[in-house]
Amino acid sequence: MIDDLVTFEANSADELENNFHAVVDDYLETCKTLNREPQKVYKGVFNVRIAPSLHKQVYKEALKAGMSLNAYIQNVLRKEISLHS
Repeated sequence: MIDDLVTFEANSADELENNFHAVVDDYLETCKTLNREPQKVYKGVFNVRIAPSLHKQVYKEALKAGMSLNAYIQNVLRKEISLHS
């Protein structure tokens, strides 16, 4: 999910690795020069600690909706975000 364009190419695996490191170093230096934080990648995975009773309630709601717990929570989060967009 990095919106900045970072490209590189190479003719060998060693050159590819070296060019990758060089372009990342250049990107970080450019961000520093522009006085902005480098963008980071979001994997789509995070842990949330909640009360066991809430966990059970959310799981029951997911079952009622015929969804996995992950799908149910994703749906709830998507709805919540759309309310604030």
